[in-house]
Amino acid sequence: MPPVVARSTVPIQMNGYGQMTEELFGVRGDVTPLPGEFDDNRKVVDTDGRAYLLRITPAHQDPAMLSFRQSVIAAMGGETIETPRVVPTVDGAPWATLEDGRFVHLYTWVDGAPYSEVGRPADLATEIGVVAGTVVNALADLESGPRPDRFLWDLTDAVRIVGERAVRIVDPLRRRLINDVLRRIARINYSTLPRQVLHNDLNDEHLMVRDGVITGVIDFGDAVYTVRVADLVIACTYAMLDQDDPVTVAAGVIAGYRTVASLEEVEADVMLDFILARLATSVTVSAARGGANPHHMLTESMAWDLLERLMLGGTDGIAAELATAAGYPREPSHVTADLLDRRSVLGPSLRLSYQDPLTIVRGSGTYLYDERGRRYLDCVNNVSHVGHGNRAVARAAADQMLVLNTNTRYLHPDIFRYAERLFATLPGHLDRAFLVNSGSEANELAIRLARTATGRHDMVCLDHGYHGTTSTLVDVSPYKFDAPGGKGRPDWVHVLPSPDPYRVPEFGGNGAGRRYRALADGVLDGTDPAGLIAETLPGCGGQVIPESGVLEAAYDAVRARGGLVIADEVQTGFGRTGIFWAFQRYGLDPDIVTMGKPAGNGHPLGVVVTTSAIAAAFDNGMEYFNTFGGNPVSVAIGNAVLDEMDRLNAVRHGVLLGDSLLESLKALAERHDGIGDVRGAGLYLGVELVEDRESKAPATGRARAVVEYAKDRGVLLSVDGPFANVIKIKPPMVFGTADADRLVSVLDQALTAV
Repeated sequence: MPPVVARSTVPIQMNGYGQMTEELFGVRGDVTPLPGEFDDNRKVVDTDGRAYLLRITPAHQDPAMLSFRQSVIAAMGGETIETPRVVPTVDGAPWATLEDGRFVHLYTWVDGAPYSEVGRPADLATEIGVVAGTVVNALADLESGPRPDRFLWDLTDAVRIVGERAVRIVDPLRRRLINDVLRRIARINYSTLPRQVLHNDLNDEHLMVRDGVITGVIDFGDAVYTVRVADLVIACTYAMLDQDDPVTVAAGVIAGYRTVASLEEVEADVMLDFILARLATSVTVSAARGGANPHHMLTESMAWDLLERLMLGGTDGIAAELATAAGYPREPSHVTADLLDRRSVLGPSLRLSYQDPLTIVRGSGTYLYDERGRRYLDCVNNVSHVGHGNRAVARAAADQMLVLNTNTRYLHPDIFRYAERLFATLPGHLDRAFLVNSGSEANELAIRLARTATGRHDMVCLDHGYHGTTSTLVDVSPYKFDAPGGKGRPDWVHVLPSPDPYRVPEFGGNGAGRRYRALADGVLDGTDPAGLIAETLPGCGGQVIPESGVLEAAYDAVRARGGLVIADEVQTGFGRTGIFWAFQRYGLDPDIVTMGKPAGNGHPLGVVVTTSAIAAAFDNGMEYFNTFGGNPVSVAIGNAVLDEMDRLNAVRHGVLLGDSLLESLKALAERHDGIGDVRGAGLYLGVELVEDRESKAPATGRARAVVEYAKDRGVLLSVDGPFANVIKIKPPMVFGTADADRLVSVLDQALTAV
């Protein structure tokens, strides 16, 4: 089809957009502004309700390029996809020229909402591919036309475009990522790839959706003669943005494309390379422009996210999967299978989550990502307290590592600052700190403190409790010593009942504390304990929320016999339960508090805080030294976590979101009889599944099936409790309302399906 040729137009000066459209095109109507990268765009709705796009192009634009792009639009005529049509001026010209040299065009409006605004439904992937293939076919016979000078969006020029702008990427990790992409795309043999005229910008803003169907394509302003696969690549790239399983979405786009258009093998083999090239172009152009373009600002974070997910995963496997979807089967790289084969180098007692284990290669915020870039909402990781990959915490670690990392035989101000910040959150009598590397180390040291201070050996714990991995801690953890492989309760350990008011109704309601105290006295009669070690809200015991007065009774029973009390806050501390320390929920005053897990946001950091009297008793001539405990890097991380908690107002957020989530889960229980109990505090919740509510028989198999179902739909959960029938929910504290809504929705689906 020959290009549309513009007739001579007379320069015109206009006072307003309404006057412009009426006098130049004979269309009178209301005018509203629209976004645009370079052009001044307006929507015009005439008196009959018909809509148009008014586009004013800068004066430096080449008229031959305008004519070429209108020929591209004309070539789409008669296709099944709705596209803009050129509205001629009143004198029959394809555009008009203003006095200042700018060009004015009018096009018919394509109704619908952009794909980006309708929730990016993954189930439209195949349709997107069909649309891309249809566009490619419609433009196949067009002549090449002019090429814009220094054009930024031609994939064949990506090495230059990205290379010139990579210096604008400040973050060193992201700069390295861009350089890796450059090395990859520099190997592409462009000369072997078929070429033709393309739309060249089938992004999420230009695919129009109406009534759940893709009905139109808009904005042919980037049309150019380039490699034929570019339209498919660009459609894939933008369909993949913000998807849980982007590679599967891309495969769906490719499958749809193949139903209407052909792909050569050389095109199939560069799919991933060109997707990476488009993403790298997008983020570097955006960086170079300083975020001046609103659309780029909207997509920049999603583009970085996808680029990181693809590059940090198994690129060989992803490339093979896309080539296979294109009709050229490639042997995929089985990363997970290969790693499973190598497990023999590790101890066989190590257990993995899920029937089909996950290979996780990246974390960000509330999400984990596998080697295919698939995203999983993490609802159980109470270690990455202020979010996976928290940059402020990572920067604190890196900055301190470059300056100093030694041990506590030297003075360092940050160690004291960290301890004093922790003291400020605790009761005043807790004013001495020992810094260690984990919750296990903290609990081990806490027991040593109690034994040394009291001169006794025996310990008291709660049934189903868990406190760590050392020999001593396994001995005070019924969760371990009563489980397969355990040796049972040692003689020096005394076990109080689990304070679970759901399983033991007498531990609930009025008088629960009195009844528990009577049982505790019965267990402890004749004993001489050094102390009690107890989680305030037992986690492995099933996310138990004790009734008020019950833990106080346990504390009092031990103290009446001269023992000390250790509050194990390894799982429940740092605001997890809607208050900084869970024992504060009950007004308790432990003698020793242990901390771990969230303290370092994934970095090994634990703390023991106790009284000056107990610390003095421990100073009996035997030095306590921990090579890595309290090193400046760990302390810098600890301080950064506290800073982030303040910045995020994490405790308050946990209260508000936790209360809302608890109510939503209780609403689920009204619809699903298999839920026996819902309980929680802050972002520390449990959903107990039973065969029936009357017998409370644990539905262990169903609980595991629910977890597997949720995993397959991108939500990570796990089970706990004595019968492994309690679905535990302990997400990072940056968990948001949308995350909570998704969790509840998937749980609802799972409970219905299983």
